[in-house]
Amino acid sequence: MIQQYGIRCTDRRNANYPKRLLSIAKPPSELYYRGDISSINQSLKIAVIGSRLASGRGAEAAYRTGCELGRRGISVVNGLALGCDTHALRGALAAGGTGVAVMPCGLNQIVPHTNIELAEKLLSGGGCLLSEYPARTPVRRYQYVERDRLQSGISDGVIVIEAECDSGTMHTVRYAIRQGRHLACIDSQLVRYSSGNRWLARQNGVCVIRDVVDLNSFIADIQNDIVYKQISLDAFEMG
Repeated sequence: MIQQYGIRCTDRRNANYPKRLLSIAKPPSELYYRGDISSINQSLKIAVIGSRLASGRGAEAAYRTGCELGRRGISVVNGLALGCDTHALRGALAAGGTGVAVMPCGLNQIVPHTNIELAEKLLSGGGCLLSEYPARTPVRRYQYVERDRLQSGISDGVIVIEAECDSGTMHTVRYAIRQGRHLACIDSQLVRYSSGNRWLARQNGVCVIRDVVDLNSFIADIQNDIVYKQISLDAFEMG
């Protein structure tokens, strides 16, 4: 089964295991993947997530955000869900970028089934499908929430396009907060499903994105933080 679908396995001892996951609580001991997993450790990664029932404005914002990130060589991360996730990945691929899709099941199947073609485009463009579940593991409801911690876990930052407070998107947001990831959201006035966006905008340190200038600022903050942490690590090792 693994060979048939091109599924491979890595673990925490392997150099290609996503380094960001090592900093989260209870990282998976093993990960299964299709595609180029090495890209996860080689590029900046930002999760772009939001409502499955994306509004017209939300779909446009997701696509444009994916395009901007893809154009900058920043990998887009999400769960390949319908709605905002789908539009963000399509935007990234259209701009010549790539991404990582985290599945809530074994990688012998694509969920949702309607996104099989998008998953194949992602793989052919140098991207990766990732799961903590072995092949043939069926989808169970709780696995979507478990998957959400990996979306934020492998990412350097998380952007919420549009989401209500009771949506599944907010699971990823809560994980991102616990994991200390940079957080941003589209201005609630620019999208329809926005109670989650309004809540996020009130939280300390969350970047509210109204235009490309705000997106650039969010990316710069992440890059500066990475540089600062690397300098601190180098100084510690030298000392």
